[in-house]
Amino acid sequence: MAERIQRVDLSYYRTNLRHTDSQVKMLRGDQLVWWYGPIRQNTRPRSIPLAKVHFRQLFNDVPGPRTSAIVPLSSLPHYRKGTIWRDGKCISDTDLASPPQTFDVDFDERGWSLTSRADLIRQGNAHIFHHHEYPLQYQHDRTRLLEFKLDDGTKNLLIPCTEYFVRAYARNMEVCRALATLRWSDVMSVFFDDPRRDEYRWLVKPSPKMRYYDAVFLAHLLYDDYAARRIRHINAQFTSQDPSAQIFMEATPWFRGKGQLQCRGRWINGGNTFLCLNLVGSSQPDGGEIEWQTKKFDNSEGKDGGRQVLPRPVRTAEADEFLNEHSYAVPDSHSEITIVKPPPFKIIGSKRPIKKTKEVIKTDRGRLGPHPSEANSHSSGEGSGAGKNIGKLEHAAEAELETQGFLYDIWNAFRSIMADNPNRVTKVNWYTPPNFRDQPPPRAILLRPTIDWDPEDKSAPGWVYLDKKTGECRGLMVLRIEVDGENYFCFEVQPVKPDKAEYSGVLMKSHVGTLEEFDDFVQQLCSRVRYVVGRFKNMESFFPPGAKIFKHHQKDAKVLYRSRLINAFKEIGVTLK
Repeated sequence: MAERIQRVDLSYYRTNLRHTDSQVKMLRGDQLVWWYGPIRQNTRPRSIPLAKVHFRQLFNDVPGPRTSAIVPLSSLPHYRKGTIWRDGKCISDTDLASPPQTFDVDFDERGWSLTSRADLIRQGNAHIFHHHEYPLQYQHDRTRLLEFKLDDGTKNLLIPCTEYFVRAYARNMEVCRALATLRWSDVMSVFFDDPRRDEYRWLVKPSPKMRYYDAVFLAHLLYDDYAARRIRHINAQFTSQDPSAQIFMEATPWFRGKGQLQCRGRWINGGNTFLCLNLVGSSQPDGGEIEWQTKKFDNSEGKDGGRQVLPRPVRTAEADEFLNEHSYAVPDSHSEITIVKPPPFKIIGSKRPIKKTKEVIKTDRGRLGPHPSEANSHSSGEGSGAGKNIGKLEHAAEAELETQGFLYDIWNAFRSIMADNPNRVTKVNWYTPPNFRDQPPPRAILLRPTIDWDPEDKSAPGWVYLDKKTGECRGLMVLRIEVDGENYFCFEVQPVKPDKAEYSGVLMKSHVGTLEEFDDFVQQLCSRVRYVVGRFKNMESFFPPGAKIFKHHQKDAKVLYRSRLINAFKEIGVTLK
């Protein structure tokens, strides 16, 4: 296999994550992520397990010589197979892996098995995953593969177990890191504030280190014996091995039942085997409601002289923000937590119902301790010591709903309008500074928290956050639609609930002559919209005359919001079909 690959834009927000103390920085030229090798323990420090990543150097975009590098296991989802890295930075995606394909699978034990290329050769089944169709460094590669039966059993799906572990187990890689480094008793205390089962409901009391988006996984670990057995097997593979051992891990489905997986990859074996290179989505296990109960400390009736509270800020890294992650040093024990988002992971089908509750604990009024010092670099390991100025990183994939959310629905509606008006609507692009792009999915411009704003409504400054606990801010989607040679712009506020419109949109004819003028307009809009908490009606004078502020509805049977956007165009004098 030596065909030329095609470079494509990355389809998700990326921070500028670097591992300057790993061999990734030392690799020369453009390096294509090809395969994952074994995992091993890290003796300095043990809390950062390491994984080998195999690359192929590109010459005129043709995969050539093989190279490899060691990176922290927690950051492995950023090294998506098919991405190109240069001087330690991810610069592009490629068409090495196909667009996403969805497969019906059986997560019961009868629906899958474990194998490897070495096993297939030994069994006389080398044709299923032949070396010539996707060459690896070793013909008898020992990487464990999860094999699902497809259709009537004549076709199959192969997923590398390491890929399945870092993508389909928990969205927060802190969970995977704990399973790979701690004894089982310590794992349970890290995951749960109280690891005992409730007799009447699926009540989960997470530790402060756990995040809400892993509620389903943690609930099954606590209440589902099958899930606990599968997850404990992961842990045993690491704790039972010599620290110097190379671990070709086995990761199997942690729940049972029929479901779906969404993969990017390649058809091999004459179209009978799909080799998954990127696992991008999965069904959730069926079941009843999960209660996610966290603690809330109330000192309103307490006395002075309580415990000292050390603030631990949590924020989400911005797109293109430079972050240097250590492979061999741990963060300070009291440091800011920065959440870095690998490629999103899609929830296919219905979402499990989860109810959030609070356990109120009465306390005395304590003293607020010092804020952590500003971090110069970061680490995903377990915090220890002080004075290093190393912050804590959490790698947690954002959930992408099957509908792909309200913003995507608006984008899809405009693309549908373009398809039905091919001679008039000639462009639909999304904008994040400094460029317009047309490759889906569209991205939003992240809004920044307000500074020194003290409104009467004390909740208003918090509007900018989608999740205040993690510091994740909402965004503003900016679209350009070219109709009859004229540019029109649409602005949409990102809702808290991804699949539901919460705010009106704006549609307007362009009033600027240059990209610089437009960028200045967008910057002002991103600033001002925060002070009206997303209500464009309260800043109507900011927009040029003739701009239409419109509400949304979902009456369209096939393409959500399409007819409303057609009507919005009509109200500014443009009739489309």
